[in-house]
Amino acid sequence: MITENNDLLTEILLWLPAKSLIRFKLVSKKWLDLISSHHFSEQHTLQQRHQRCHSKLKPSLLLHLAEASTYLYLHSSPNGEKLVPYAFSSTLVEPTLRSFSNGLFLLQCRNVEKPFEVYCVYNPTTKQSKEILLNVDDMYRCVLGLNLVFDPLKSPHYKIFCIKATPRRSFSFWRSWWRRCQIEVYESDTSTWKLCGEPFLAPREVVFDHGIEWKGCIHWCGVFFDLQECVLGKHPEIVIAGDAGTEGFHQKYVESNGFLHNVAHFPEKKSVMVFELQRDYSKWSLKYHINLDGASGSLSVLSYIRGESEDEEDSKLVLHEPGKIKFYALRENCVKGLVDFGGTGFYQEGRSQSASNHTFQLIETLACV
Repeated sequence: MITENNDLLTEILLWLPAKSLIRFKLVSKKWLDLISSHHFSEQHTLQQRHQRCHSKLKPSLLLHLAEASTYLYLHSSPNGEKLVPYAFSSTLVEPTLRSFSNGLFLLQCRNVEKPFEVYCVYNPTTKQSKEILLNVDDMYRCVLGLNLVFDPLKSPHYKIFCIKATPRRSFSFWRSWWRRCQIEVYESDTSTWKLCGEPFLAPREVVFDHGIEWKGCIHWCGVFFDLQECVLGKHPEIVIAGDAGTEGFHQKYVESNGFLHNVAHFPEKKSVMVFELQRDYSKWSLKYHINLDGASGSLSVLSYIRGESEDEEDSKLVLHEPGKIKFYALRENCVKGLVDFGGTGFYQEGRSQSASNHTFQLIETLACV
């Protein structure tokens, strides 16, 4: 019997999706103990990460409604893509998603007992959470960004990088343009914070939230932070043709299938350019220039999914316009998938329900927090 052989049973269960294993805990006390063990969680997380690295990335996104503290889950099913309401654990009060990494979320929640916010690392699959207390620093008091980094291929532990700045004390032009910053890192294996690198000056326009981890660095629009050397670097500028209408365009960094992309959206021209960063960081290479004249109403780019094959024939953009989410096949220049939610309670005519920077990848994992 398979159930009598622990090694064989473990080998079979390791190949199953995380949500299925949550239900299988009800089979017996033996299965509950096995699936709930820390060792099994680490093995399963590592196995699933390997599978994702060698399989197609299907659209599975969490969307934050632009004018409400509500989230929607966009996922693939045998009958196509579906958009359904998403609920965090009932123990969390008004959660806001600050960062995500390989299935784990960093949330900011309201504190019902005290007048300040609390932060926690949250596993949306297991509903487990762990509260994280930020360091109090009299000099670097302003929190500019919080970024979660978790890669089970490198370690079963996660890190949180907190970018802080000194308060603004001068109205001079130079001081108003730059911020003096310091990065602290929280390590889950020791549950402690420590300084990471030396203080540095950063342009006030840089947004340090929603960073993307890629090749040992955290990337924000324009800059990156080397996690090993603890130094800040600058990305090369994207080269845009003179007639593209560069004024007022929006940039979004997306990691997909092992590559980092810069998705530039030009609302006035109704076009999108997808750039890919060379692995030596030398330049952004233009991959696609898409004309979206057929879009109706306001439009936002939620994500980009890089094709798995050599010619990337299945690459697609995930687009949002009022009442609709579209999957735009880049090679074929046509819509290949569509989610219509015009009749739902959260639909507002003529308005987008989710902004591009309010879109997060949702990955099932048993990883412990």
